Amino acid sequence: MTLHLWDWLVIALYAAGIGFIAFFLVRKPKTSEGYFLANRSLRWPFIGASLFAANISAEHFVGLAGSGYAGGLAVGGFEWMAIYCLIPLVILFLPFYIQNKIYTVPEFLEQRFSPSVRLIFSGFMVVLSILAKISISLWASSLVFADLLGWDKLTVIWVVGLITALYTMKGGLSVVVFTDALQTTILLIAAVVLTVVGLHHVGGWTGLHAKLAPDFFEMVKPATHADFPWPGMFIGVFLLGSFYWSMDQVLVQRVFAAKSLNEGRIGAIFCGALKITTPFLLVLPGLIAKALYPDLKNADQAYPTLLGKLMPTGLLGLTIAGIAAALMGHISATYNSVATLFTRDFYLRFRPEATQERQILVGRIAVVCVFILGAVWAPVIGQFKSLWVYLQTVQAYLMMPFAGIFFAGVLWKRTTAAGVVACLVTACIVCPLLMLNGQKDFLPFMRHPLLQPWLHAAMVSFAVCMVVLVAVSLLTRPPAPERLKGTTVTSLGGLLRAGEAVPLLRDYRLWLGMIVAVTSLLWFWMR
Repeated sequence: MTLHLWDWLVIALYAAGIGFIAFFLVRKPKTSEGYFLANRSLRWPFIGASLFAANISAEHFVGLAGSGYAGGLAVGGFEWMAIYCLIPLVILFLPFYIQNKIYTVPEFLEQRFSPSVRLIFSGFMVVLSILAKISISLWASSLVFADLLGWDKLTVIWVVGLITALYTMKGGLSVVVFTDALQTTILLIAAVVLTVVGLHHVGGWTGLHAKLAPDFFEMVKPATHADFPWPGMFIGVFLLGSFYWSMDQVLVQRVFAAKSLNEGRIGAIFCGALKITTPFLLVLPGLIAKALYPDLKNADQAYPTLLGKLMPTGLLGLTIAGIAAALMGHISATYNSVATLFTRDFYLRFRPEATQERQILVGRIAVVCVFILGAVWAPVIGQFKSLWVYLQTVQAYLMMPFAGIFFAGVLWKRTTAAGVVACLVTACIVCPLLMLNGQKDFLPFMRHPLLQPWLHAAMVSFAVCMVVLVAVSLLTRPPAPERLKGTTVTSLGGLLRAGEAVPLLRDYRLWLGMIVAVTSLLWFWMR
């Protein structure tokens, strides 16, 4: 495929906009709080747009469309479940985060449990960011640009990763957030354009229905479905998503930087409103590709095929810019979060007297290291048949026990640090065992039809880990009272309070109720 002059002009305008924001509009931060948390001054539109951009990456364009091509709209359930998964962040966890003025999620774990739990969790998040975030985003982008433009995959990985690292190093979270606002706008416009053009070619919604089997439009699948069983989607994905939206540093760092609790809450809800659109903008193109090109050898080629065959001059450049925006927004968010984790949770533990300038320098060095490691690991991702299934499988097994630890730590005062460590040790044994069983099938009790789906196997590992957490916590000394102050719920009735006096239209409860209601109606309609 060849890009024409108008395509290159659109891409050049996007690159110029990012460069202007990154290197001219945003001032170079002088303090660690300015570098890592944008001086805690963010308003809700920027928080919501940045959360969305950090969540959506090239693997969403490629992977969601690929899964839609292979199995229909059901994979969009991961996107709609995000709205429910934001509820714990908005109501339960965010008040504790803002109240304690923390920089990192592991810092909260130290306040609740112990320094060792903080270090374990922080190390886990750094490794996960490299293996299941940066690397998969770089590989997905290399697939798109190699298929569309014939560019060398390794060149794409290293060039895109380096450019993103450079502007992230310069301005920290402020640059990330303000570029995310532009990138969110571009990726949404690009996704809308491709979906509309695709529907036009296939004969609209009615024509699409006529060309595909009815089950391609069913969002709720049987309990024994291999990839999207309804118990796993509604229970397992809620646990998985609760971790992702409430405890993952990459996303939560944006709400740490909110100007107030209410700004953070409304920003998260705004992101939820944007997530409602993603099954139609990112999964539906896969169904369109299935209707138009049913004989593709690889489902992950669905999105690049649509771009190459349907998009006219100029609009193709816009879509390429949209994919680049999604990719760079996600990677820059991950770079910044890893830099924060390494500097605040590891470096300052051994160099507590470090100056503000030294902390910023260490954060920038961390960005470079993570970029190199992610680029080296990215080609390994190519051996997996589906980018999206790979990402979700790894996260499901590894994140569910951590989600249980957070919920137990905040809601059950009897949870102890010893119980948490025992839970983590159990997870390191049980999770790899069940992941391997999914490939080799050597555990007889897991052959029951209801335990065959990977989400259900992940829920089994979660249940085992939680039993260990509760048992060890009950057998060990209760936590000291000072560990519980400001880290545990004291009154369930107070969770829904606004937290500050605000007008009705700025009351988070109104908007949270609206997006939950809309999402529930969509689930019912598409069941």
